[in-house]
Amino acid sequence: MAAALQLHMSTFWPGGTPAGDADAGARGLRSVSLGRTERATAVLLADPCFQLRSIQYLLGHAEPSALAAAAAATDKRHFSLHTYTEYISTEELAKVEKMLNHLSEEFKQAAATTLPTSEEDLCPICYAHPISAIFRPCSHKSCKACINQHLMNNKDCFFCKATITGVDDFTKPASS
Repeated sequence: MAAALQLHMSTFWPGGTPAGDADAGARGLRSVSLGRTERATAVLLADPCFQLRSIQYLLGHAEPSALAAAAAATDKRHFSLHTYTEYISTEELAKVEKMLNHLSEEFKQAAATTLPTSEEDLCPICYAHPISAIFRPCSHKSCKACINQHLMNNKDCFFCKATITGVDDFTKPASS
């Protein structure tokens, strides 16, 4: 996930500059960069481990419940990358803010266009993504993110402990 985040940041700002440069050379780079940005955005938002709240926390954006708790305990300071000015430049913070705004907007748009999913169509492991993979030979199902993570360390099915010999794409049969 850290590599995807780094890719996402580098696609926003190739060569360390924002993708909004107006010169002709930057326009060609920007069009290539947009494809990479879309791909990196899709990877990050599809990863069940990625949480926008983590980036918001690093930037000092507190949740409303955290604000109420902070008001009660005023002697505690909230963590923020903004306090580390000797290590993190204002330009880097601005890039992270821009990336967070982009990811937040993409997340909202994806949530608005996603059709409601029934519980039986969700991955039985993470309940965050639709079922997208079927295991061979046992035919159990999960999302690709869960099975890919699991197969890094284990070759047995989550459910029946059969040795997984392959993973196929799962498409839900059309209901009649």
